[in-house]
Amino acid sequence: MNRCYLAASDGIYTYTVSDDGTLSFFDRYPADRPMYFAFDGGRLFALLCDPAGDGNSAVLPIWVDDAGLPTDPSPLFSTEGRVGCHLSVTDDVVYAANYSSGSIARMIPDNADTTLMVHEGHGVHPTRQEMPHTHYIAPMPGGTYLAVCDLGIDSIVVYDRDLERISVCRVPDGCGPRHLCYAPDGRYAYCANELSSTVSILSCDGVRGTFAYLSGMTTRRSDHDDCDNYPAAIRCDGRFVYVSNRGDDDIAVFRIEEDGAALVHVSNLPAGGQWPRDIFVAGDHLIVTNEHSDCVTVFRMSGDRRTSALLQTITDLPAPIAVLCV
Repeated sequence: MNRCYLAASDGIYTYTVSDDGTLSFFDRYPADRPMYFAFDGGRLFALLCDPAGDGNSAVLPIWVDDAGLPTDPSPLFSTEGRVGCHLSVTDDVVYAANYSSGSIARMIPDNADTTLMVHEGHGVHPTRQEMPHTHYIAPMPGGTYLAVCDLGIDSIVVYDRDLERISVCRVPDGCGPRHLCYAPDGRYAYCANELSSTVSILSCDGVRGTFAYLSGMTTRRSDHDDCDNYPAAIRCDGRFVYVSNRGDDDIAVFRIEEDGAALVHVSNLPAGGQWPRDIFVAGDHLIVTNEHSDCVTVFRMSGDRRTSALLQTITDLPAPIAVLCV
């Protein structure tokens, strides 16, 4: 891990990563409200909210030089949907989730070839699930299929690489599935549910392209039930699962047990700011983007993940929402 890219409302901030895990500012690349990142083949792909002013999101591919600095942008290409919020890149094909359009897009950079799939239906929540709201798209273990979390219809939908539907897994009504991560062997998946403040434990079959709901557990401390809370990012480092809680403003930590079939709550670590939108875990270091505090915090976690020490607070980053270290 040598470079850290942070998405803020006014651009892409590049930081170097020191031996002790702290970040040092390197450069800012101007961009209109980058929402998420992916890195592939020497290019940083940034998902921009509405760069053309037509309501649609777009992907900006940027070549990165030997120092890790974004230097040579390629032409933008549209996701053909509104409020693009997540993307992944697989074998030079870019996939994006358009939250407000309830759609997913398959795009080939430097080519006008785009395939769009629009979801249908609604959930039980009257204002947050009035229609589909796709929030995540990325390959399942094995790379054959793509998993899509749809917050609006309480479903994880699996597609092949050409966006042909393979299967659908329902989570309990009103959960609002947002993001996925996986156990080390890929046989289990963990889903952060934005509307219910829970984590779903799912069995996962990457060969057949299926999930099955097993159980769920809260991301909140028992004494933090007097305010609204909306989980956002979920990460797995092989031993632990981490979920950012927006509202409680902490990071819920779970230990993986029973070869991945169970999670045990360990702690809720302070985020060091308000509205932790994204997190990145590297060894014992945790990086948190605190969107409503205009800051990024860096922590060193104890080996058992019960405590953490604040190493650094980076201020004056306008509404940071995404982090990617490579």
